[in-house]
Amino acid sequence: MLHGERDPVAGPFRRAGRSDRITAVVIFIGSALYLREALTFKPFLRTEPLGPATFPLLIGGMMLMLSVALFISSLRAEERPGAAWTKYLPPLGFWVLLLAYGVVFQTLGYLLSTGLFLLLSLWLLGVRPWWRALLFAAIFTAASWYVFTALDVRLPRGEIFRN
Repeated sequence: MLHGERDPVAGPFRRAGRSDRITAVVIFIGSALYLREALTFKPFLRTEPLGPATFPLLIGGMMLMLSVALFISSLRAEERPGAAWTKYLPPLGFWVLLLAYGVVFQTLGYLLSTGLFLLLSLWLLGVRPWWRALLFAAIFTAASWYVFTALDVRLPRGEIFRN
């Protein structure tokens, strides 16, 4: 390594081609249905600047745009030889982490469960060295907790900390 060069934070981006196109189509259909449902939300009062549909519309619109971007980038991707099933391990691991996050959220509370989820997700995505992933997870968890509490959103403390 030359003087002044740094190790990449995450590993190189791998393109999957056909599987990305299929995923993009599934996400596009799901986000279009999500947007369709979000458009049915009506505000409680006509004077509300942000109604109940604001954030679902933002999320659905972002999902729609990202699925189109994924589809376009998959057209330029080349298929790589090798074990076909190994490319599904990181997404499967992420879904397991997401499921575990939902299961332990009330028990561990917002701070601990979110911090662990982010730390393990960043590690799974290839963020190295470990202390960078830990630092990012801690900063994001603390910042999001601060924003939620400033907005008076009640977050679970965790059943294990109640005693």
